[in-house]
Amino acid sequence: MRYTLDSVRNQTFDDYEIVIVNDGSKDDTLEVVKAYFIDFPGLNYKIINQENRGIGGARNRGIKEARGEFVAFMDADDSWFKEKLERVKEFIDQNTNVDFVCHNENWVENGRVDKGVIYGPYRTYKELLFKGNCISTSATVVKRNKPLEAGLFSENMDFNGAEDYELWLRLSKICKIAYLNETLGEYRIHGGSETSNIEMHNRNWINVLEYHFDLWPNKTIYYKYMMRIERANAIRCGGRMFLRSGNFALAESYLFRSLLLNPFSVKAWISLSACMIRIKL
Repeated sequence: MRYTLDSVRNQTFDDYEIVIVNDGSKDDTLEVVKAYFIDFPGLNYKIINQENRGIGGARNRGIKEARGEFVAFMDADDSWFKEKLERVKEFIDQNTNVDFVCHNENWVENGRVDKGVIYGPYRTYKELLFKGNCISTSATVVKRNKPLEAGLFSENMDFNGAEDYELWLRLSKICKIAYLNETLGEYRIHGGSETSNIEMHNRNWINVLEYHFDLWPNKTIYYKYMMRIERANAIRCGGRMFLRSGNFALAESYLFRSLLLNPFSVKAWISLSACMIRIKL
């Protein structure tokens, strides 16, 4: 947590506020945070305590409590490069019609950069629904009034863990989305190796797809096929996460399910081949 707060404190752009939402945490997070602000009393911050309302509920409280024109999101151990806010502000100043910015980031596991991730290019509701989520919450800056207008993050626990994707879908209808092709932060991979976490995330991702496809007006054969492909991609990603964690039995099960929906997926066949010979990808 201190590492995360250091990355905010060290920003080259310093006209910001820090809003921390303690969403029913039972560990020592609150004490760590309070001690940090004692060490750095000049920071503009507020701490909000609430009963656990899930990821969406925590982020919604933060948006409501914020007072700036734009909001950016961080989880407890993500970090920003020191020029992140400055570069995003410059980008917005140069593109004044933009409501929503997503930059690139590094994925870090066990203290090492696992890979650099380039986000984009999808901007429309149709693209995000039928081609997949290409936006990371920890790499996002959005006008604060837009999530409020859209109804904020869903607090439906059937979307928990995929509530960000569900909001991006709604925001894509009312926002001008842009991508800043610079790596400006790090997202830490953690906790995802637990079977229950992977299963929950995968199930809720599909719940988001099903919910929005129900709202899609043109349920032609083509769009039904496209949704079948997206379901297959979601299940394949679950299989890939199990493969990464070394749970080869569940990885195999998910990958076979994905291939039943889309037998032409090269990515699924590659992952299944790795699973068969017990190689983590």
